[in-house]
Amino acid sequence: MRWIAKVIVTLLLLCGLSLAALITLLQTRHATPIINHALTLISDYQLTDTDIQYDIQRPLEVTLHNPTLTENQTQLLSAKRITLSLSPRSFTLKQTIFANVVINGIEIDAQQLSAFKHLSDISIDRLAINDLNLNTANMTIKHAQLQLDNWQYRSTNLPWWKQFDGAFQLSAPEMTWHHLNLKNVLLNGQKAQQQWQLSGYSGQWQTASINGQASYDERSQQLTLDQITITQLHLQQSQPLPAWEQWIIDATPIEHIVIKRADMLDTSIEQSTWAADNINLSLENWSWPQSYWEQDDAYLSVSATNAKWQDIVFEQPIIDLHFTPELITSQGISAQLLSGYMRVDGALSPDAIKLKALTLSGLKGLLPPHWQEKALALVSTLSTFAIDDVDINNLQLTSTDTTLPFQLAGINIEGKNTVLKQNQKWGLWQGDIHASLGFASINQIIFTDPIAKMSSHNGDWKINKLVLPFTDGMLTANGEIRLAAKGKPWQLSVTNDSVPANVIYRWLRLPLPLNGAIDGTMKAHGLADNQRSFNYSLSGQADLKFREIQLDNIAPTQLLSEWSKKSDLLGTILPKYSSDIANNNQALTVLPLHITAERGKITVPTWLASNDNFSLSLSSHWDLATPKQQQLEWILKEGCQQLTRRWQADQREVNSFSTCSGNIK
Repeated sequence: MRWIAKVIVTLLLLCGLSLAALITLLQTRHATPIINHALTLISDYQLTDTDIQYDIQRPLEVTLHNPTLTENQTQLLSAKRITLSLSPRSFTLKQTIFANVVINGIEIDAQQLSAFKHLSDISIDRLAINDLNLNTANMTIKHAQLQLDNWQYRSTNLPWWKQFDGAFQLSAPEMTWHHLNLKNVLLNGQKAQQQWQLSGYSGQWQTASINGQASYDERSQQLTLDQITITQLHLQQSQPLPAWEQWIIDATPIEHIVIKRADMLDTSIEQSTWAADNINLSLENWSWPQSYWEQDDAYLSVSATNAKWQDIVFEQPIIDLHFTPELITSQGISAQLLSGYMRVDGALSPDAIKLKALTLSGLKGLLPPHWQEKALALVSTLSTFAIDDVDINNLQLTSTDTTLPFQLAGINIEGKNTVLKQNQKWGLWQGDIHASLGFASINQIIFTDPIAKMSSHNGDWKINKLVLPFTDGMLTANGEIRLAAKGKPWQLSVTNDSVPANVIYRWLRLPLPLNGAIDGTMKAHGLADNQRSFNYSLSGQADLKFREIQLDNIAPTQLLSEWSKKSDLLGTILPKYSSDIANNNQALTVLPLHITAERGKITVPTWLASNDNFSLSLSSHWDLATPKQQQLEWILKEGCQQLTRRWQADQREVNSFSTCSGNIK
């Protein structure tokens, strides 16, 4: 037994002497060969041109100065300094475990990272990299600091930056990610398996500052922005918002983004169709890529000093919206625009607009080209359009559309509980409307202080009062259409008293420019369910008398010339002529015009306008329901010249005759 004790003591002495020799050698020039021998046990790599610092007071720590790592004499990477602190657990667990690894001044590119294929399993309780320069295909980081807890390298397909669980921190003064240049980037967070939690992130892009908190789930590829604040962001037209959405799809492994709270402060955005300055935006509970119709309970609040859309400038716009499935509720949309004020409150769904209130005050605007088509396109898909409270006052609108130019001033409209579209059909289905104008000029015809009053109950739409006061005359009308009844029966009654005769040309677009006055009445009724029912049901009569009639700014010879060369006169705008040449006191005697309609059959007995050298006659019988029985004939005579234009069904015929030469053309 005494012999066994001596053997054990001898072995312990040898181990102690060997350890002492090893420690001594680590402090000499033999340290590098010893470290290289250790590396051969866990990898295929070697250290060259490396100074090793070892202190007996820290027996498990070694510092490598200017280490260069090679494989088969090929340099893989180098650093200014690496400090390795071996964990005591390495001896008990028989694994390579470092308590701390600190790397200073290292530059890594994608090719170098892919070269590490033979590294054995290593665990590092805390990995710190200072002055890191990283270059990959999609990312460049300069002079960064990176800290990872519980980094465990394993021979898997996972990238090195995913092989840890614990706290992490990254700070970089400069960073490029998928061509996005960032500055002063700071990330703090925790990683637990496939869950990333950013307790704080911040950075700068161009003039914008960004900070907040977020989380990311690798399994569902969902990014949750618990809070994000963006300050002084400036997006130009060259940076369209759809391109940013595509950038997220291309640059990140993100399928879904949940924004719990987002704030944009002092932001300016300029896009191809709209722009805004000094935007302050708050967004809550938004999900992407879901559309705004698919949000569960999202809120959007936006204000700006000014905005521009469709060439309209909005001052101090404010928008507050609440998004739920298939419904957007306005908590208040207001702005100053066109020298006036606008406010809208209500709800919008994919096929309906239901407003609580619409206020327009003092707006003055020039309507854009094709404004009718643009306005109808915005509401064409709606099934319902309703406004509880309409308050429109002192509007001024101008249109330069050549087909019907107009200027309206002092527009006032009051409406209560109005339903303007129902079941895809326009009309006043419910409510009361009172409208008035201070002044109006429609295609050069002026009238002042017109009034319209109408009401509807359950689709029974009544025009209680319509008055158009012209300069020396007046038109009044009333009518009714039962929108909810079968066939939509309607009736209309119109009375003319000295109505300007040029409405025939200016408003009805008939190619007969006349001056003078028209007196008369018109009554009509029928069905308006569709075009077919209208054609078969139109009935009524019109009796018109003409006073002080003369040709308006055109001579008979000129009118004859224009009629002879136009293929289709309806809707034609005739050229203007000098009044000195054109009028020449071309006063006309005009017979009364009597028009009757019976179930779609319209009859116009011969009507004549004439003087000593000129005559124009019109005769027609027109069956709206039977195109083959439609006929209209105009005969224009001037001196010895005669022109006949005849419409027979879909055929048009133009004949001219001259008694001067006897020729027919």
